[in-house]
Amino acid sequence: MIAPSPGLRAALAIGLAIGLVATLPGCAGRGHRSPEALREAYAAALERDDPDAAYALLAPEVQARMSREQFTARWRDQAADREAAAADLAALPADLRAPLARGTTIHSNGAVLQWTVAGGDYLVVSGLPALADRATPAEAIRAFIAAVRGADLAALEAVLADELRARIADEWEARVSAIEARLEEPGAIELSPDSRQARLRYDKGRSIALEQHPDGWKITSFQ
Repeated sequence: MIAPSPGLRAALAIGLAIGLVATLPGCAGRGHRSPEALREAYAAALERDDPDAAYALLAPEVQARMSREQFTARWRDQAADREAAAADLAALPADLRAPLARGTTIHSNGAVLQWTVAGGDYLVVSGLPALADRATPAEAIRAFIAAVRGADLAALEAVLADELRARIADEWEARVSAIEARLEEPGAIELSPDSRQARLRYDKGRSIALEQHPDGWKITSFQ
């Protein structure tokens, strides 16, 4: 990955900051509601060497912490950074001129998903679990067990009495232990003559039946 120049980092940081200003009530630059307009206004302030115009783009909360005089003094001290930022803004590629809309959602099972907007659609860019490997019956069964163990069952547990919840948990763990132990035995999985169906017998007449599909093996019966 190519690291951005200091000027570009400054431009992007300022672009993000003034983009956030657009969403704040009572922001100073009421004529610059969109991130693009704020970026262009800041680029114009850089080109004119106009700290007053740049200061007017700051949110009231920022202005309350930094006076116009302090901002102007910092502006003058950072002349080299401003020149680099102005050059990077002028050379900004067309595909980067539109603002990037991003977000994060935190789910009850602990999953943290990172989202972005592309072509008007919301897309998950990170946080999704990897797809389970179901290339064999054994892998499909193990994926099923892992999925159940990792499921968020808070809503179900909330309606169960403590005794029943404990009994169900114990029964499930006992069954899973029997399944996992059976999977370790060679030849435990029985295949049909055409190798399209499979069955794992694991405890006192209990079994798991599976069927092969184009996208992998799937469980058709769980006893």
